[in-house]
Amino acid sequence: MSRFKLTHANYYTAEANREYWSASLVKTFLDCPARAVAELNGEWEPPMGDALLIGSYVDAAFEGPKSFARFRSEHPELYKRDGTLKAQYIRADEMIERAKSDTVFMEYMRGRKQVIKTGTVFGLPFKAKFDAYRKGERITDLKTVKDMKPMYVPEQGRLSPVQAWHWDIQMALYSAIEGNNLPTYLAIITKESPPDLYLVEISKAEREACLSFLEQKMPMFDAMKSGIIEPTRCECCEYCRATKKLTGPITMTELEFEKYE
Repeated sequence: MSRFKLTHANYYTAEANREYWSASLVKTFLDCPARAVAELNGEWEPPMGDALLIGSYVDAAFEGPKSFARFRSEHPELYKRDGTLKAQYIRADEMIERAKSDTVFMEYMRGRKQVIKTGTVFGLPFKAKFDAYRKGERITDLKTVKDMKPMYVPEQGRLSPVQAWHWDIQMALYSAIEGNNLPTYLAIITKESPPDLYLVEISKAEREACLSFLEQKMPMFDAMKSGIIEPTRCECCEYCRATKKLTGPITMTELEFEKYE
C-alpha cells in the first residue's frame, strides 16, 4: 500500500492519482486508455461542461449546507450577470428538492459524507471517496443523469446507463476497497422535468462479475499507466478527436457508420 497520505485537500491531485488507482481512473481506462494516460501526465484536461458541474452541484448539496454554500461561492460560472442562478442550476435545485421529498431516497443517502478510503485490490493500491457511508451497513453513491433510457455504446450495443457509465464496476470497486464487501447502492436523479428518481442495488453477484472482468484487464491497464506499454486509443472520445493524425484517405466502408447508430 502507498505511504502517500490522502486528504480532502490532495485527493484529486496528480500526485494522488499517480500513487493510487481509483474507480474513476479505471472507468477512464475502460473507455480510452490513451486519454487516461494523457490525463495522468497532465497532457489533457477533460472539459468541465455543464453535465459535470451539475453533478458536482448536486453532490455538494447533499454534503451539507456549509459544503453547498462553499461550492456556490467558488463557482461564479453558476450565475448570470444579475446574480441569479442560470437556468440549468435552477433545474439542479429542482432535482435536489425532488430527491429530498422522497423518504426512501433520503434514507439511503444517510450516513457519513465524502468518506475517504484506501485499500488493495488486485494487488494494487486503490482510493475511493464514498458519497454516503454507513459503516458495516452500506455504501451509496449519488448520480445525476439525463435520463435512464438505454444507451448505444460502440462494439457493445444497447446498455443501461448503469452499465454504459461503468457505475456497476465503480460500486464493485468501492465494496472491495472498503474490505467488508458491503451492499452498494446507486441513488440516481434524472435531469428530466420533473426529475425521476431511482435507487439501484448492485448485487454481490453483479459486483463479483465486475471484479472478475477487471481482474483480466488490470495488469494491462497498470502496464499502460506505468509506461511499460503504449496505451490504446478508442478513436471516439474528445481526446482522440483532438489528437487524431490523418495518415491518408479511407474508403466508404471504413467509415463504420454502425459505430454511431
